[in-house]
Amino acid sequence: MKAAFNASNQGYPLKDAFILDSGSTTHICNNLSRLEEVRPPAMGDYIWAGNSRVWIQGYGAVKVTAERAQGKQILHLSNVAWCPDFLCSLVSFRLLRRQGIWWDNREDPTSLRRWDGSTIATLSEHYGQWVIEPPTTSTSAFHVRMNRAKRSPQKATAILWHKRLGHPGPSAIEHLVQQSEGVRIKGITTVECDACGRSKSKRQIRRTPRLNDEGPGERVAIDFHEYEDGSFTKEKSQMLVTCRRSRYTWDFYFKDNRPARSIIRLLGLFVQFMKKQFNITVKVIETDNEIVTVKQEVEKWCTSLSIKLEPSAPDTQAQNGGAERSGGVIKEKARAIRLDANLPWELWPETTRAAVYLYNRTPNYPNNWKTPYEIFFTRAAAINGIVTGPRKPNQAHLKAYGCKAFAMTDDTHRGKSRLQRLDPKAWIGYLVGYQSTNIYRIWIPSMAKVIGTRDVVFDEDTIFNGKTEDLMDNLMHNTLEEIATWVRTVELPGTQSQQPETETFYEDDTTQEESPRTQKTRYHQGRKVVEAYLTPPPTPPPVALLVQGEVNNEDMTNMSNQSTSMTSPWAAAFMAGTESGHIGQHEGKPIDKAQVKRLLSKGIKPHRNQLPPLPTAYSKLEDHPLYEMFKEAEKTHLQSHQQMKSWTEVQASPVKRAGHQILDYTYAATLAGRSFRMLMAIAAKYDLELKQYDVTNAFVHAAIDREIYMRMPKGYQKPGTLLKVQKALYGLRISPSLWQKEFTATLASIGFQQIPQEPCCMIKDGVIIFFYVDDIIVAYHSKQESEAMKAINRIQEKYACTGGDDLQWFLGVEVMRNRKQKTIQLSQAAYVDKISQLINHQNVRHDTPMSGIELRPRKGLAAPAEVSKYQRKIGSLLFAAVTTRPDIAFATSRLARFLVNPSIEHQEAADRVLLYLRKTMNLALELGTGINHVDRLIVAESGKSSQGYAIKLFGGLISWRASKQDTVTTSTTEAELLALSQVAKEAIFTSRLLRELRVTLSDPTITIKCDNQQTIRLVTDRLRNNQFNPVTLLDPLTYLEDVAKLQTKLRHVDIHNHWLRQEVTRKVIKVEYVPSDNMIADGFTKPLPANKWARFLDQLGLVEREEAPLREIELKEVQEQLEGLIM
Repeated sequence: MKAAFNASNQGYPLKDAFILDSGSTTHICNNLSRLEEVRPPAMGDYIWAGNSRVWIQGYGAVKVTAERAQGKQILHLSNVAWCPDFLCSLVSFRLLRRQGIWWDNREDPTSLRRWDGSTIATLSEHYGQWVIEPPTTSTSAFHVRMNRAKRSPQKATAILWHKRLGHPGPSAIEHLVQQSEGVRIKGITTVECDACGRSKSKRQIRRTPRLNDEGPGERVAIDFHEYEDGSFTKEKSQMLVTCRRSRYTWDFYFKDNRPARSIIRLLGLFVQFMKKQFNITVKVIETDNEIVTVKQEVEKWCTSLSIKLEPSAPDTQAQNGGAERSGGVIKEKARAIRLDANLPWELWPETTRAAVYLYNRTPNYPNNWKTPYEIFFTRAAAINGIVTGPRKPNQAHLKAYGCKAFAMTDDTHRGKSRLQRLDPKAWIGYLVGYQSTNIYRIWIPSMAKVIGTRDVVFDEDTIFNGKTEDLMDNLMHNTLEEIATWVRTVELPGTQSQQPETETFYEDDTTQEESPRTQKTRYHQGRKVVEAYLTPPPTPPPVALLVQGEVNNEDMTNMSNQSTSMTSPWAAAFMAGTESGHIGQHEGKPIDKAQVKRLLSKGIKPHRNQLPPLPTAYSKLEDHPLYEMFKEAEKTHLQSHQQMKSWTEVQASPVKRAGHQILDYTYAATLAGRSFRMLMAIAAKYDLELKQYDVTNAFVHAAIDREIYMRMPKGYQKPGTLLKVQKALYGLRISPSLWQKEFTATLASIGFQQIPQEPCCMIKDGVIIFFYVDDIIVAYHSKQESEAMKAINRIQEKYACTGGDDLQWFLGVEVMRNRKQKTIQLSQAAYVDKISQLINHQNVRHDTPMSGIELRPRKGLAAPAEVSKYQRKIGSLLFAAVTTRPDIAFATSRLARFLVNPSIEHQEAADRVLLYLRKTMNLALELGTGINHVDRLIVAESGKSSQGYAIKLFGGLISWRASKQDTVTTSTTEAELLALSQVAKEAIFTSRLLRELRVTLSDPTITIKCDNQQTIRLVTDRLRNNQFNPVTLLDPLTYLEDVAKLQTKLRHVDIHNHWLRQEVTRKVIKVEYVPSDNMIADGFTKPLPANKWARFLDQLGLVEREEAPLREIELKEVQEQLEGLIM
């Protein structure tokens, strides 16, 4: 490798390649992003390279992509040493030989082969080296780290960086570039600042330094600072907590007179926070004499937690040097930035917060010109075994403190008032702090408020001049709603960062973008004033914790025994300053964790809109507000698997896993929508009881019929251990099929017989059970209640079932019943409300689902994003169209023809259907038309190039179809004949299903309505039977001469004709004429005009849904609703 070591690390062409090395004793990788499952090295691990040692920074696993004639081959290397100083990555041939791999040099190029001679990699020669994975563009791009995009470095003069960092000393500016990211200084680094001269005045104090052998965060110093009253948010004093090792500082604020209970509360939260977040135990607290002499309850509390207090001598604050000096620097910095920015005194909490934030990011002499941020987070990562480089703060977002800022207004964000083209689009404010790297704290003088915003433009050359008259133009055209709503929630795009958690766990600037920020406000003299952030960065930034003494009256001496989840979002709220139990909102009303638990304890299930969003990954679970409830549910779920013996632990070996499933016969029957509606119609007609049950963990009751292995769940993994699956699990392709066979066999064992036409429906002695996966519906007459209860008890003996109440919801369909009128209404209003969010074009006419204008295919090609958006719309519409909304069946069927290449016209047409659904979301499909209806099966059909039909049972619509004919015809009569044949087959199938369900109709003959007399004449031949009754003025003798005989050369059409004539002769079906104006099926073959639409809805049986019956609720629930209204 002589050539390799003659090149620089940056310019060596094989820097990203993997080279086969016959002399290396271990695999080596120089790129941390290629390593998986990284672990720290043992003390003193190194590699000899020539005459020098190269220290190993960690170990991990690497996937190397090798080329061969049969295609690419992935080599999995374990125990790979991470050495960032190596010029290239090495694959040890010595270790490969131990695996039975040998190097075949007989041919050019050479190759690596297994013991049986098969090739696993073909080596290529690059720059005199045999390379397994060359540094191609595609390979490099594939393995590049998916870091969050960083800001480009900002260039500015030394005086501007001096103002951005809060007026540090000249030496700190000199070391700024080397100790930070995103910083470039133009010109000389010396500065002269009048604000520093007015704000900094020092006296010399001799201190004897205390010994500091503890790690970061283990020894802290606290100090209190009093301020004058009069801030916007009524803070009175400040407490600074300083890490003596790194000098990193946290700031907290009090609104009361700083009683002992408030100090204990803050310190308790801080101690638990350090333990939970960084695995750091606070051991020593340095403080002044106030804690020991005046606030003795604090000393007792520290003693109870084995925390050593080191107070200073009375009236000798100088001995508390750690906190006193950092507090002095912070106050000097706050004073300097306030004077330089000409900000009012009432903003001192914002100014001191910003001073702490900038202090933690400023290099200082005691840290060897490193920032407190870098020292603390780098060492905290090392304590937890995380392999990482120096964690330097990114300063690219900093601006000159107090500079002018133009923050976007609320209406501009929401897109309102677009027609007011000449109105201001931004408020004029001034920078007073930072919430994260892209959310700034902006003071709006004209409205006396501080907001957090992302969308802001800065003018670093202009500061506040003390006058607010010039700023009133901001409010000239603002609405009362906007002025009243002072603080908005900043919506941030979800990051797609794939950066390892070890890189972001301790940083406060990288994870903030993943969650929106909210703020808590209060009213003061008729104005809302921002109190604090609720969800700022999840790791300790220099923001404040505001404490009101009268809020908490608990005995804080028991805080150490409390179990509190302090994950990243909680840490953010803790460091921000206000403690809030709100974890979500519903229609603007806050809901907290206690309310959720009370609802669940009563059996009331909150809607998902009332709860916070689900975690996107298991690794994000600890950050969720409902973490404890998730973990409890997970524990209960895994315990149920242990009881069911769903798996057994085995030693790891190259066997199947759940992620490597082989395609096989996995069909599992599910209940058809048509059958569900038929069963509801039967229940309405015969007043059947409908009870609903749910099988808990249904799949795991079915034994698996093959050998499958899986990895252990995250959080429960054991090295070298896999799980052998013994029961069907959710996620396996074969699980639905196994469960269907299992449950069907169980029902058969207790005497139920399967309906041949519907595998998911079984019957016994008048008791009908139909199911969809784990949702079970039991239908029976009140006379058969004893038999039904016996069957249910037998099922519950084998499976854990919940429910037993009357049927209300099934597969997202709401079931509303009027037993007095013998009707059942099926509604999808909730589903329609959900899919209406897909609407893009609001200004589209939507009195009917589709206009009469013919849609044409798109000539060009649609973008993939347009195709995906259109397919989501049509897929969502299809579920409604085939379940309870036959009125959109034709429109959805027509739009589905353009799924591959939609145009803007197709998008607008889809939005029209969605808008129509939203407008008519309260329409429900009514089954059963009252007490006096005919017991027969009525079918209506219509068809030309498009065909459609509707099937009614007991007066209610149970089946329909709107589609394009897929058979060739040469005339309208032939098309009508084929449509008639299709609907006849569907109707015969439905009648057979009714017979299997033991339902007897008073008129067993199927009546088919048709609006084409020629088609009726062909299949009935009424003239020959002297049954013709002419409905036109044509001479009957003309028909007598023209025998009812179809003249066609299309053989398949002739076959359909003969079959229909046969079924008419057997009196299985009868065909009756109906005028086109009264034909229900016309709405399934063409778009109807608005003047015919109301009649069509009436024919379909779509009516306004009935109001839900009132239910009795408990007093606590009433109180919760009232509290929500008050909030």
